[in-house]
Amino acid sequence: MGNVTNSENWSARARLIYIERIAYWRGSLRRADISKHFGVSVPQASADIAEYLRLNPGSLDYDRSAKRYVAAKDFAPKLWKPEVDDGFAFAQGGEASNEDRVARIDLPNRHVSLPVLRAVVRAVSEGESLRIYYYSVNSGTAGWRWITPRAFANDGYRWHVRAWCFEDKAYKDFVLGRIDKIGEAQAAEPLPVDKDWDTWVTVKFKAHPALSPVQQQAVQRDFAMRNGVGTLRVRKALMLYTLVYLGLAEPDGTKHRRLELVTG
Repeated sequence: MGNVTNSENWSARARLIYIERIAYWRGSLRRADISKHFGVSVPQASADIAEYLRLNPGSLDYDRSAKRYVAAKDFAPKLWKPEVDDGFAFAQGGEASNEDRVARIDLPNRHVSLPVLRAVVRAVSEGESLRIYYYSVNSGTAGWRWITPRAFANDGYRWHVRAWCFEDKAYKDFVLGRIDKIGEAQAAEPLPVDKDWDTWVTVKFKAHPALSPVQQQAVQRDFAMRNGVGTLRVRKALMLYTLVYLGLAEPDGTKHRRLELVTG
């Protein structure tokens, strides 16, 4: 009995998705690709391709001269949904020879202490207040204070904990990396509603009018704008972080500004 591929089997399903993924990104594949990647026999790889063609008829054409399968012109995935990050991962391929194909800039490490994070996560989960030793850039001070952690937020660069501050009697964001030490913990008392956290707002932005028409079109494509306007739905508490990330919190007239808020 020849090799058979059962698409309901987990390992077989993984091979079928691999066939679809490599056909989508690279546009072609050979039986050896499957055999090498999964450590299966060439006949099994042939059975996998046959099963894939049964599930997605007409998706692959066999090029006899090149001895490979080529994705059809109208190739459309059926088993797997392509994602942008997966395209970059495929470009790198996980092979030493491909490591120079994809690179990211190295940003400074925003350190978070594991014991601190553990204590704060527990406080959020258990509804506790914590005494923390915190370094504040805004006030230029360091010292102990009581907070009641409620949630976590990432501004694109670092992690914050959203918490009620008993010293300032308000909800504030504390950078986790600036918490040096954890003191006592106690059951949290009832607190006011965090309206800024619970409220969602829509940020609308467009290409800066000082840009040339071509530059504006480039920016519109870069941010996938519709009818010249980009939109983001964000928590009100995270509005400033969003504007800073987009370069919209800088003073008017900034030399390299690319975007402008849409008002009204």
